[in-house]
Amino acid sequence: MAGDFLALSGRLDLRGGLALDSDSEKEYPSFTGRLKIDTPPSRWYFHAWLEGGWDGKVAHPIRDHALLKTWDGVYQSNTPWLEFKELYLAYSSDDFELRAGVQRFAWGRLDEYPINDLLNPWDYSRFILPSLEDRKIGVPSLSANLNKGNWSFDMVWVPVFVPYRLPQPNERWFGKSGISALARLPGAEVVPKEPDLPPHTLENSEFGLRVRHSGDMDWALNLFHGYDPRPVLKTTALSILPLPGKTVIDPGFIPDFHKTTVIGLDMATIVGDWSLRAEAAWSFNRYFTIRQELWGYPSIPSPGVLPLNPNEIKSDTLDYGVGADYRVIEDCILTVQAQQTVVINRPDTLYERRFETLLWANLKLFWLNQKIETNINLAYNPEHGDGMARANAWYVFTDSWKAGVTVVSFTGPAQSIFGRYANNSQLEAELVYAW
Repeated sequence: MAGDFLALSGRLDLRGGLALDSDSEKEYPSFTGRLKIDTPPSRWYFHAWLEGGWDGKVAHPIRDHALLKTWDGVYQSNTPWLEFKELYLAYSSDDFELRAGVQRFAWGRLDEYPINDLLNPWDYSRFILPSLEDRKIGVPSLSANLNKGNWSFDMVWVPVFVPYRLPQPNERWFGKSGISALARLPGAEVVPKEPDLPPHTLENSEFGLRVRHSGDMDWALNLFHGYDPRPVLKTTALSILPLPGKTVIDPGFIPDFHKTTVIGLDMATIVGDWSLRAEAAWSFNRYFTIRQELWGYPSIPSPGVLPLNPNEIKSDTLDYGVGADYRVIEDCILTVQAQQTVVINRPDTLYERRFETLLWANLKLFWLNQKIETNINLAYNPEHGDGMARANAWYVFTDSWKAGVTVVSFTGPAQSIFGRYANNSQLEAELVYAW
């Protein structure tokens, strides 16, 4: 606390990972600091969430020496770093709230892999290991919320497009590909190009609308019109340029961004000891990339410039999923979830099947009067036989100090959701101080 004027809270996090596969790229320990600042509740109030620290997964030598994370870069491998996850000014009355600034939103009902939660891009530099909240990148936006009885209305306008973030090809969480293999060659320096982002015009702004009704069953209708935050890579030309002492490689792809309109529905209710959730969404003109072996990479790369094959297709998609929470005993909670994507106009060149399924389960159990918290997390994609298993245990020393260990393992084909990280199985230790 800071007197009667500001409420301060924070967290310091020291994390280090041990790769369990000898072929995996290594990383240094990471240190992250978090500071939240809030003014006392009133008609007008201010909120800030600042993070920063040392990012151990960034490959050396460091290419980006900027301190602040920006809104115009996909590859931001800078360390040390600072970022405003949230920074906004708000006005609130009995039934209305208006916010302006950097915000993160939470729409929909499903955990880990939300369907209707599209307003914030993700930071994929550690895949999905951080929590869903920590993956989200704050966007400059104007939002309004109106409550009338059992009804609420949320409107969001994002005037400036912010892209997702990806790791560099020579970093640990880039995943398997032909380019990641080239990055391991002696003297090779793989330098992907930053994409040209959509111009900052009113036409390129993004908009979201959510209408929600509360009752025995909560339900909501969602509308999103903006750039699809799910990554798509467009091929250009593979360039291999020998220079004194090194070989510079342009991998021949750039992130691509396309407008989409998504209409969704979500709901939640409680039935006995079960908490049930569901979501569905129809996406118009969603883009995908075809199988990587069709992009046109040569079997034996040689110096020069080689144009690659066009690799993008578009299709409407239907996404839907259900989830449930069940308290097995007093200190044990089971969460299960199943969701599926249907690609309406699927060509044979696409790696994804017409039906792509994702099954997920988590068992959380507390021990010794909640001094110890354990989680077992399993995810599986049956169409390609890929999956992820994660287990962690935390010991709470005091209200401020806790420590934990996490082991995670990936398996599956190289282009699958989890199989691309098959070399990234690891053991991780973490020490946290919070106030």
